[in-house]
Amino acid sequence: MDVPFLSSGAMSRAHYALVRKIETATPQAADQILLAEVHSIRNQLTRSTLTLKQCKECLVLLLYCSMAVNPGVHVDLEFALPHAINLAEAGQTIQDKRTGYLFCAQVMPSEHELQLMLVNSIRKDLESPSVPRICLALDTLIQSPSKDVIPAIQPRLHDLLSHNSTHVKQRALLAFHKMSELDSDILRDIVSKTRKRLKDADEVVVSAALTLALSLVKAKHLPTDKHHELLSELLRSTWSKGRYASRSLLLGKVVQALAQVNPSADDLQVISEIVRHYSRAGPSAYAIIHQCFRAVAASTTDVLSDVQMKTGISFVKEIRHLLTANDPNALYVFICSLSSVEPKLWAGTTPEFPAVLEEWEVERIMKLLDCEDRLIRKQTLRTLWRVDQNIVEAYYARALQGELPSSSSSVHGTDDLLPRLLEILDIICGDDGEAYTHQLRNALKAAEGEGPLNRRAVLQEAVEEMLTRIHGADSAWRSGCIGVLFTSVIDKDSEVGPTLMVILTALFCEYLELSPISPIELLRGVADRLASYSASIQDVSLVTMLRISAATDELPQEVMDAVKELKERSGRHLRRRCDQFMTLSQSKDTLKCIIASTHSSSLPDFVVALEKYGAERQSTPSRSPALLPSSPPLKPRTPEPSSSRASPVPNKLRYAAYEPPRPPQRLRRMSSSSSRHSDEGGPRSRSYQESMSMTVTAGDLTIAAQTSDLRSIPSSSPRQTGLSPLPIVQILDEEPSAPAADLIALDSPFISEPAAPSIASTMSSVVEQDFETTWNALESSAARGWCESSIDTVLRKLQGLQRQLRVSERDRPPFEGDLKIVICADPADHSSKTGVAAIRLKESDDDSCLWWMRCEDDELRNIIKATLR
Repeated sequence: MDVPFLSSGAMSRAHYALVRKIETATPQAADQILLAEVHSIRNQLTRSTLTLKQCKECLVLLLYCSMAVNPGVHVDLEFALPHAINLAEAGQTIQDKRTGYLFCAQVMPSEHELQLMLVNSIRKDLESPSVPRICLALDTLIQSPSKDVIPAIQPRLHDLLSHNSTHVKQRALLAFHKMSELDSDILRDIVSKTRKRLKDADEVVVSAALTLALSLVKAKHLPTDKHHELLSELLRSTWSKGRYASRSLLLGKVVQALAQVNPSADDLQVISEIVRHYSRAGPSAYAIIHQCFRAVAASTTDVLSDVQMKTGISFVKEIRHLLTANDPNALYVFICSLSSVEPKLWAGTTPEFPAVLEEWEVERIMKLLDCEDRLIRKQTLRTLWRVDQNIVEAYYARALQGELPSSSSSVHGTDDLLPRLLEILDIICGDDGEAYTHQLRNALKAAEGEGPLNRRAVLQEAVEEMLTRIHGADSAWRSGCIGVLFTSVIDKDSEVGPTLMVILTALFCEYLELSPISPIELLRGVADRLASYSASIQDVSLVTMLRISAATDELPQEVMDAVKELKERSGRHLRRRCDQFMTLSQSKDTLKCIIASTHSSSLPDFVVALEKYGAERQSTPSRSPALLPSSPPLKPRTPEPSSSRASPVPNKLRYAAYEPPRPPQRLRRMSSSSSRHSDEGGPRSRSYQESMSMTVTAGDLTIAAQTSDLRSIPSSSPRQTGLSPLPIVQILDEEPSAPAADLIALDSPFISEPAAPSIASTMSSVVEQDFETTWNALESSAARGWCESSIDTVLRKLQGLQRQLRVSERDRPPFEGDLKIVICADPADHSSKTGVAAIRLKESDDDSCLWWMRCEDDELRNIIKATLR
């Protein structure tokens, strides 16, 4: 980048320097620089002195890093979401708030927990008198709509439809349109206002109202006939107001909406006048001409012919001059428009309608089959297919024989044969997946040529085209295509070229469950063909065979023999792949763990998981932490004898893998004298040190944190009494009425000062049952929303339900900062989910709160929802 900083548009010197580094680095080095920058920014965001300006710069740099990395490199930016939400809330300028909202829209998933934190900021900005702040909040709703925000902003959004500002009305209409995709019921009360906005004086508002009107029709809040009447009236009024260029955008929008209904004869008359007016207006009118002919395509042949006879305007004649243009855009508009009109009205295929085009114009259309533009070629094929299918079939037969016109060969060369064949197949086969697959095999054979399979090249374009087509196809087309392809593998008389085999390997991994052939037969078919291909095809075939073997109980012996034979005559890489197949195919549990660790069912992701497994096996031969479901228990660590001054001992506890909480083992009672002489090396001291060197598991900490009658710790600190700085374990006497439990007192943050009294202290103290366990048990039924009342008011309302409440303080885990409430009918029955609800309340700074509830009892859930409104 030779641009100086002042002219670069960079936000800061750091931004400018980072961009310069990336532009001069190799792709691998650039990724390392970007990941290091993300790590550095993560540390910066933890500073207590961070200003809003610095926060904004950090967020912009993080967005740049996430977009600049190479594909396949994941950058996790979730750690910065709290800072982005804070910037959107506390930002002093529109630019600050826009940065915070933009970061949340780009990074935060729609169902993320922090979406609730964003609701308050959006609601405040919508209620602000500042138009820029309102527009900013509306833009956020349009860009990243969420169900959580609907209850909080729906009344205000309804009022904004009548706002004085054009920009606000336009965005409010579009916000309703986007949120209706999540909940169509929000459109029920805005039908009348939408109809008013269709008659608004501002064209941008009318355009947005057209978009929302279509959503109303889809949600069945606006009848189709009423919608058609509104569009017809709007078309005539817009066309009569003026025919200057600025109104062509709105005209195009109205005609586009009419194309989705059945235009009437009156509509087509107006459209014919629009076509005549704009046909010679130049490139600026191509868009509206294209929309007009899309509306023509939606009408019936009889209505169209009557309109042409009544008005004396032939739609095709009005655009025939575009055929002689040298502009590809003009040619594309012409051929698309020609395809929109019924062929019998212009091609002369019936006696009642004479041909509109002359012979030289037809020849010029045929030459478009050899155009350099792929879209023009394909649209020409589609148009000729509608006129006469024999024309396209004859052209396909000549292409298979390599007899394309000389002009095509001179322009495109032999490498262009396969794309041309695939374009023709799309037109000939249409929605028939089986026919497409049969013809694809012929096309691949013609493009690959003759010769041994291991000498033929893989046609990458065909692989991408086929996989993209299958991924985007409907289930019927995909099922027919996969059935024919998979059957060809087990058909010994059928030749499977290298390109088709690569396609099959990818499909085996993604669509094995749709296969009409059993996995064992597929393995046999692939194994029989292994020896015919080159090493690269053999490698990917072995990977696919390994993926298929996970769906079998036992491998056929002939498959293992084929792999062993391949190993004996292959190089080092293939020998390693063969060993991997023979090892993992016999270890089904490990193989299933590898498959479960993949991001998707695609072949590349499975290869990545295999390589990761191999790397972990090499680094830790004894076990694979990423794949094995459990870890062996950690061994006790004996602390090295040292004084607190000479060698500081870490205060952080080392956790083992999470285990379910278990009853605490009773520890031996220790007196204060034994602790005072713990450094004398006696038997009791050594026993104490050994017990303290054990790793404390999360289950132990859970029990310690939840014990309700923790006693006070001796006031003297280890430094005052000369004790070791290691955490001290002290067993307290049990009172007769206290439950039998050993208590662990730790010189760590787990022992905190008594919490200040709160409203929760008037209820049944702290939740004895683990809130997180209850919360996770009710995971299948969740609801979220906004309450205008404070947490204290909500708590009193819940008390009025006359049900057992258990409240956990906001400063206690899990979900620190949230007030946690468990509602249960029978406190003694922890197994039943009837009458049980778990609620989290998050306080806002305007005496309102966000609530999040999980409850599988429909009656109780409805009662709580009504209480929280």
